[in-house]
Amino acid sequence: MKKLTLCFSGFALAGGMATLPSTAFAQDPEMGGYIGGGLGYYRLNDEDFPDSEDELDDNRWSWRGQVGVQFNPVVSLEGGYTDFGDLDDGNLELDADGTFVSALVHLPLGGGFAPYGKIGQLWWDVERTVTTSDGGLIGGDTTVARSSEDGNDTFYGVGVRFGEGPGLQMRIEYDRFALDDADADMASVNLQYRF
Repeated sequence: MKKLTLCFSGFALAGGMATLPSTAFAQDPEMGGYIGGGLGYYRLNDEDFPDSEDELDDNRWSWRGQVGVQFNPVVSLEGGYTDFGDLDDGNLELDADGTFVSALVHLPLGGGFAPYGKIGQLWWDVERTVTTSDGGLIGGDTTVARSSEDGNDTFYGVGVRFGEGPGLQMRIEYDRFALDDADADMASVNLQYRF
């Protein structure tokens, strides 16, 4: 339920940015709302939950959805939801997701090619499950310990946008997230439709 609330609140927040009057978009062709999503592959390093090397270090797929507003060729603002998926490292399982808001600064170079940088805030939720067993010595008992944390951290990224004006666009980007003591480096491919 908490994940559904995070997802819904992220899209509600982001959707509010895309509800600018359509007449404003019609008056300025450089301005427009967009909606999109993508797939990412990330590497997470979490020093709080040790394995044999005293850290959880894993790679996983993730997905995201975003809604935003392109104010002009240079500046856009977006928000959305990122699901980092489930990670496991032996007896440890970690499930992380969050909602975000970010500002992007584009450098339009012509031909629909625009490198950009971004900075934002991620409101994250992490659930950890640790399973231990007595190895069958005392009836094969298994103990499960669960904990949940939430918080927010600043993140940043760089990328390249292909496409301009209304229509389909593609973004390839790299983001560095912090989830408390864990760092996640994510590369992603995103498609968005600009209204």
